[in-house]
Amino acid sequence: MSYNNKLKSWNLDTTWRCTLKCSQCSRTEHINTNRPMPKTDMTIEQFKKVVDYTEGKVMLHMCGTWGDPVFNPSFLSMLKYAYQKGAPVSISHAASHQPESFYDKAFAINPDAEWWFGIDGLPKESHKYRVNQDGVKLYKIMCKAHSNGIKVVWQYIVFDYNKKQIKLVEKICREKKINLVLIDTKRKP
Repeated sequence: MSYNNKLKSWNLDTTWRCTLKCSQCSRTEHINTNRPMPKTDMTIEQFKKVVDYTEGKVMLHMCGTWGDPVFNPSFLSMLKYAYQKGAPVSISHAASHQPESFYDKAFAINPDAEWWFGIDGLPKESHKYRVNQDGVKLYKIMCKAHSNGIKVVWQYIVFDYNKKQIKLVEKICREKKINLVLIDTKRKP
């Protein structure tokens, strides 16, 4: 079978697990209204099929529509397999509840992966939307990853509470040579 799709990236929602309670997240809305939630994780076997099918020709973006990718029980194995196969991967990540040693392992297993850290505003205030997040810890991990040669992106959702911080965050990113992506939204924290 040969892959010939023109898409440049695929979003892979790899888990339902997350420690955050972001107010506008689909997962939080389901929990708050007692609606059933899909409680499934992508298996390593399923991930391998995706990697093999795409032949390393598309970015496999592990996103967090239902959960944060780092909480998939096979996450480290997924990173390792993608690296072994030369498949490009990126990770959208905002939960801060893994130990620093977990990140050290993840960065070592796949030094080519790109990490998108969801920190909305200055790290000490990011929890206003990303409830339960330790933004300071996540910022520290993002900076450590960047200083070790890992590709990182600071993903910043713009809210009323953090609009005035944009210039300062842009300055920090310029000084540290970290890519910043600002996301306008109609969400409310």
